[in-house]
Amino acid sequence: MTGVVPQKPVLEGRDLTKHFHVGGFFSPTVVKAVQGSSLSLYPGYVVALVGESGSGKSTIIRMLARLYEPTSGEIYYEGEPVFHNSNHKRELDYRRKVQMIFQDPFSSLNPVKRVGYHLERPMILHHKMHKKEALRRSALELLQRVALTPPEEYIEKYPHQLSGGQRQRVAIARTLAVSPRVILADEPISMLDVSIRLDILNLMEALRRDMNIAFLYVTHDIASARYFADEINVMYAGYIVEKANSEELIQEPKHPYTQMLLSSVPDPHRGLRTGEGEVTGEIPDLTTLGKGCPFAPRCKHAMDVCQESMPPRTQLSETRWVRCYLY
Repeated sequence: MTGVVPQKPVLEGRDLTKHFHVGGFFSPTVVKAVQGSSLSLYPGYVVALVGESGSGKSTIIRMLARLYEPTSGEIYYEGEPVFHNSNHKRELDYRRKVQMIFQDPFSSLNPVKRVGYHLERPMILHHKMHKKEALRRSALELLQRVALTPPEEYIEKYPHQLSGGQRQRVAIARTLAVSPRVILADEPISMLDVSIRLDILNLMEALRRDMNIAFLYVTHDIASARYFADEINVMYAGYIVEKANSEELIQEPKHPYTQMLLSSVPDPHRGLRTGEGEVTGEIPDLTTLGKGCPFAPRCKHAMDVCQESMPPRTQLSETRWVRCYLY
């Protein structure tokens, strides 16, 4: 972790909101997946987005990747707004510079194409490389960079001939093929064996350090966020409810939901700590959210005001804020 926030963000999401309209014509329902959330990503800096399944993390990352268009809010790349109807050249440049690593490495790779194809195809599309010798040489260099060695042994294999960790390394190498400035990693280790998760995190840490890449790391595992990220944003029911640098948030969590997440992390030094941080219930139905704090039904500190309106952001320091009436 660098610990120092750079001055200018390379990618920003400002007040992003995403509503999905589901159900039939006569009974339309609105799923409020993300509500007014903002993130800033900096070169060589890792921002983590942490929360339970269904909290809206993947929706944010898909908006930044331009797979979903925001219902409202804006995305800025290098200080310039990114529009849905931008010209083709600008759109292509954005998709080249902002790459995504998916949760399931097997489904993100074409099962009938060899590893070499997956690495060469983006170089053909974005760098206009067509000479076979140059393409193969670059593909071998990418495999070397993600520690698949000797690279000649992997370039002709199919995805099913690789382990889960090897497939994820290929997926990471594919993002590097277009020289990205930003990598959006959507739970990149959650489907991997525990024994190789640390290797993938260390690989991404090396890429951040050596290539000055900005990372958004989406995870439900706050322990891995502490290990990899400089900054942690905690998300609940479509809202980002707390933001702080990683160590500060871990050592002194403010929001009751953050405290709940940390209490669920195994710690051999503290034992079970029965009852501490224990919270019952589940994430609320995003189609029936009221006007108050969505965590209030699960919070032991809930007050009347919590039922009436969503807490505003309370700035605790220059780099830290929380959305909770306790502060």
